[in-house]
Order: sequence, then structure tokens, then C-alpha cells
Amino acid sequence: MIKVVVCGALGKMGRTVIDEIAGEAGLSLAGAIEAAGNPGLGTKLAGVEVTADLENALGACDVVVDFTNPKAALEHIAQSAAAGRAAIVGTTGFTADELAIARRAAERIPLIISPNMSAGINLMFKIVENAARALADFDAEIVEIHHNKKKDSPSGTAAKLAEAIAKARPGSAVVHGREGLVGARKSGEIGMHSLRGGDVVGEHTVIFAGEGERFELTHRAHSRRTLARGTIRAIRFIHGKKPGLYTMADVLHLA
Repeated sequence: MIKVVVCGALGKMGRTVIDEIAGEAGLSLAGAIEAAGNPGLGTKLAGVEVTADLENALGACDVVVDFTNPKAALEHIAQSAAAGRAAIVGTTGFTADELAIARRAAERIPLIISPNMSAGINLMFKIVENAARALADFDAEIVEIHHNKKKDSPSGTAAKLAEAIAKARPGSAVVHGREGLVGARKSGEIGMHSLRGGDVVGEHTVIFAGEGERFELTHRAHSRRTLARGTIRAIRFIHGKKPGLYTMADVLHLA
């Protein structure tokens, strides 16, 4: 039995992951963690009381899953590393420095940090990198849309797509939107455009535009359950692994 603690338990993703754990053979919820002062503390999810005490919950778990915010996630990663517990982080909005700090925990524990846990989007990362290389003279633009409650922009997934393009095109630079008389599009730009509205779970489109043709790749998440299912696969994958930084490409055997 793999015992899992979920941080951000009362958030939309946290609740969805907990629902999935409850229906999975071989997995059990060992802890449900929320921030101190959250009005939902003391309630129960899947029979487990929601608390703010991760340190206590770590004693009875194998894997920690985090869907919170960068500041809280860094604390949870540090606590997981101190306790020797594997961690999966789906939190987005990290700065480059914060992400570097988080990744260092992989020297002590098996760790996955991914802006998106869905199988389809992780396949898209790989396809986009290949397309950017094959269509080297095509202009690359990224358009993403999420619900109106999302706090970070661009999405972590869109930033990862930009990284995939830049990996195939060294020297590329992200340009966030365009306004006014900005002049002709420069070679090496990766256009980034973020839309927010309604209850959209997540949609990402990468456009490669060339002379006389346009190639587009789109991924649409219709439900958070898609992301939760990927998280379940990640939990099963990371359990028992040696310390190191793993990716969803490893989980899905795409590497």
C-alpha cells in the first residue's frame, strides 16, 4: 500500500487527486494538509482530517503530493526531504531561483516537479521540441487560456512549451504579447499570449507559421481529473525510486 499525503487538499486539484486516490487499489490517503487558518481545517476528506501539520503526517506516508503555491511548496519540499519522503510537485508560478532551490531536494529524495501532470500535454512537450527543430524557419507562437481564478501568467505549462522550443532553437527569447508600433516580428521570438476567463481548465496551442502554411498543436484539458490521473501514475512511478529529479516524461516512458 502506497500511503500519500496531499498538500493543498481543499483546493480544486487537491480534492480531485484525493478523489482519485480513494478509488485506487494499492493507494491510501495518509494525510490532507492545508494552510494554517484555512476555515476547512478539521473537516474530513476520504475519512482523513484536514490539518496544517505536515511534519506529523510525514511519519505515516510514502509520497507527498503538492498543489499549493510556490512559498508553501518550497516549505513542503524541504520537510519532505528532511523526512526522506518522495515528493511530487504540481505547483506552478515558481521563479527560476525558487525552482532551483526546489530541485536541489532531489539530491536527497526522489522528486518530480511538473507544471502539468496530464499524459497528453507531456507528449506535446516532446512533439513541440521536435517540430521546432524540424520547422526551424517557422515563427513560433504560444496561446494559452485558463479559468479566471488562475493567479500566475503565463501558465507553467506554457512556459514549459516555450522551453521546449528554445531547447531546439538556442538563442530564442520569449515575447509576452504585443502592443503598439512594435515593428516587424524578429527572428528568434517565441510569442506568448495568456487568456483568462470562465472555468476553462486549461488549453494550450503552439503555432508554427511559415511561408504558405501553418502547423498548429493544441491540447485541451476538459477536466481536472485528467491531471489527477497523471498524478496517480506519478505516485506509482516514484514510490521506491532512488533520490533524483524525475519528470513526467520518465513516468510516461517518453524520455
